[in-house]
Amino acid sequence: MRIKSALLSAAIVLAGFVPSLGYGQAAGADRIVVMSAANVANLAHIYLLETLGFAKQEGLDYSVKTARANTLNLVVAGEGDIAAVGASAALVPVREGKETAIIYALGSGTALGFMAVTSKVKTIADCTRVSTTTPGTALYSVAMAFKAGTGATWSILGIGDSNQIVPSVLSGGSDCAVGALGFLQAGLDNGMRLLVDPRIPSSIPPNTIQDTVGSSLWGMKDNLQKKRAAVEKLMKALRRVEQYVKSAPLNEIAASLQKHEDFKTFKVDDLAKQIELERMFWFPDSGYIRAATWPSSLKYFQYGLSFIDPANRQYSWESRVDMSYWTAVYGQPARR
Repeated sequence: MRIKSALLSAAIVLAGFVPSLGYGQAAGADRIVVMSAANVANLAHIYLLETLGFAKQEGLDYSVKTARANTLNLVVAGEGDIAAVGASAALVPVREGKETAIIYALGSGTALGFMAVTSKVKTIADCTRVSTTTPGTALYSVAMAFKAGTGATWSILGIGDSNQIVPSVLSGGSDCAVGALGFLQAGLDNGMRLLVDPRIPSSIPPNTIQDTVGSSLWGMKDNLQKKRAAVEKLMKALRRVEQYVKSAPLNEIAASLQKHEDFKTFKVDDLAKQIELERMFWFPDSGYIRAATWPSSLKYFQYGLSFIDPANRQYSWESRVDMSYWTAVYGQPARR
């Protein structure tokens, strides 16, 4: 979707640093605070929950804050209840004994699998340096998957702020970029072109991001269970946002998004264009994550987080995905 999506610096991820400050410091029992990895269009629906008032109308005291590289740490520490970021981030604290649960799919894995390149690049092998986000993020996994899947030898430039990925290419710091289509559009408007476009399946390197989970909502199991009533209200509000974005005019959606403090510097026309590109990847299966998609997702995550062992039960769908909040509101999903 698809992440997307800085989490931590490489040093913090590798060191496994996870502060422990206790839950409830930022949010009471009837309140949900979401920490978002980036104020970008592929996560716009999380901000719309607040600006459209849908969360409030469901009786939920809700707010979303752009935490960028601090997203993971703040949620594990209890300074936020839920992270909006690539699903792979939920697996990082697990190796430290922290119990996380992914509760909703915001976007499909293909949403994050776009590669934009300069005019000199004809194939993936021609890239010399690829800009994306930092190790441990969904976008980094995409870049590593593409590299492994094609046998390419380029290096990766990890950037903490996904809004700076395109500028790094345009300034000559790299010649290729991996990310969500919405924030790559600025590069396409300035002479870059799409080399990998998930809307054209034949352009995707094989065995990489097909049938995978992208950005998601996840939190700490104990905290989510304590706030079950609030989380279920969040599910109801998400359903309302899903219905709204499928029919509302683009400029109306963009104007609503711009009302959020973290998007006030964006132009409505620019936001509308990005939302048009991104919303086709939002709400895969209405946010439900099926057990059948998990093995391919784990393989994809493993490219960015080498410690993941798909055979280890602690990374299984049963251990890391909790759809009980979803089913409490939506009922059992239709069979495919």
